[in-house]
Amino acid sequence: MALAVVGQLTTMVLLMIVGFLLSKTGYLKDTKGLSIVLTKVAVPANMIVLLQREYSHEILIGFLKTGGGTLLMCLLGTVIFFIVGKCLKMDFPQLGLFAGGGVYSNVIFMGQPLVTAMFGAEGLIFCVAVMFASNVYLFTACSVLFSYKCGTAKPPAKMVKDAFFNLICFSAIIGVVLFVNSISLPEPLYNALNYASITTVCLSMIVIGSLLAAAKVKQVLQDKSVYIFSFFTLIVMPVITKLLMGMFLDGIALGVIVILMATPAAAALPSFAGGYGNDEKRASEYVFVSTVLSVITLPLTAKFLC
Repeated sequence: MALAVVGQLTTMVLLMIVGFLLSKTGYLKDTKGLSIVLTKVAVPANMIVLLQREYSHEILIGFLKTGGGTLLMCLLGTVIFFIVGKCLKMDFPQLGLFAGGGVYSNVIFMGQPLVTAMFGAEGLIFCVAVMFASNVYLFTACSVLFSYKCGTAKPPAKMVKDAFFNLICFSAIIGVVLFVNSISLPEPLYNALNYASITTVCLSMIVIGSLLAAAKVKQVLQDKSVYIFSFFTLIVMPVITKLLMGMFLDGIALGVIVILMATPAAAALPSFAGGYGNDEKRASEYVFVSTVLSVITLPLTAKFLC
């Protein structure tokens, strides 16, 4: 299994290098358009396609448990990162970014290729559960953390609307309804969604590569807090997830949630944090270091925890 992850990570790194080179040579000056295509088209289409399979009550229960477990681990992770941040003498808004960013993992961009490499198509339905739950947590708890003392807090009604009324949640709900009722999409519609979903991995890795190209490496490597952030994100979180979720989940569902909790900080963290007036530069540093180190830690997680 670890070898499969190494092979998949090698592919992903090669695509990141493409994004890195495109950015450094000036051919790709802004990834905003690519990010919109990913979050508004490719990822939602992907979630529906992944749920196009024959209904199984056992799989549905595993799906619900995985989603609930993801919310629980995000909440627990936030508490852990908050305590660690306090020990590092952080205060808001930096503390909010540290605590929220620590559980805002790169599930949506890196989830599918990792899960496919490790568990095949059977694991992808549980990947959707983690994506859905992570998205809800992002727009609720993380929204509060990122905006606190930044003067950009949203009213509760707005937070709930952002959490549930978005294309990722809509597509997950549509996919689950189709799955539960064993409804297969017409072939032309399925093919259109499938073609859109196929672009997810390529575009997401190019976006990450472009983001890494913008980082000031020398300055980043001198800050110990980014290493502590990465240690808890890449090592502590999957270990705790394995210990706790092992009491409620088993088999593929457990493996999926563990490996996805071991992914680095999300590529969208800088723009999301910046949208709330938080430190976009620091968020980029968290993404850069955790992404680079994940090339080493993810195969180890796959070998010893999954």
